[in-house]
Amino acid sequence: MNGKRPLGGTRPTKRDVIVEEAARLFYERGTSVGVDTLVGEIGVAKMTLYKHFPTKADLIVACLQHVDSRYRDRLASGTRGSASPRDRVLGIFDSLRDWFSTPSFRGCAFVNATVELADPTHPARHAVRQHKTRTRDWVAELVTDCGVDDPTFVARQIVQLMEGAITTALVENDAAAADIARATAAQVLAQAAGTANT
Repeated sequence: MNGKRPLGGTRPTKRDVIVEEAARLFYERGTSVGVDTLVGEIGVAKMTLYKHFPTKADLIVACLQHVDSRYRDRLASGTRGSASPRDRVLGIFDSLRDWFSTPSFRGCAFVNATVELADPTHPARHAVRQHKTRTRDWVAELVTDCGVDDPTFVARQIVQLMEGAITTALVENDAAAADIARATAAQVLAQAAGTANT
């Protein structure tokens, strides 16, 4: 599974269904959910699950890759229709606020998986690092249009604000964490743009 949903009009494969439902269960209950619970709730035979995913680690990795794509789709929804590059970057935090307000919000799936899977050699750790890299690269593309000297560094600042907001929103059950991070991101962009123009 490469994290992409089936093309419009294409019926989801059995593998797609397994990944979609397993990703939901792992997010809601953690990666410790057992195989028997997975097959029971997804409604597939254990042999079918193992045909597509020989190990549970394979399934967890596929689920994280699926969530990776969905995560950026969610964030991108706040950047569309914005008048300026700065507003597109800040729109990320509007998307986060919407997410924090949903009943299903349970923090960052990638941080959760890292905490739950303590073994640093677990294959899921690579999927987590890939997600973090892709997110930083995506934010860097948005930041580049803001005319700052070092978009890579500024993107790292923005991503850390995003991650801090996600954690705070989860721990404190407060969607306003996104607003605070947004205000701080605006200051970061203003300072970086000011430095570029001096």
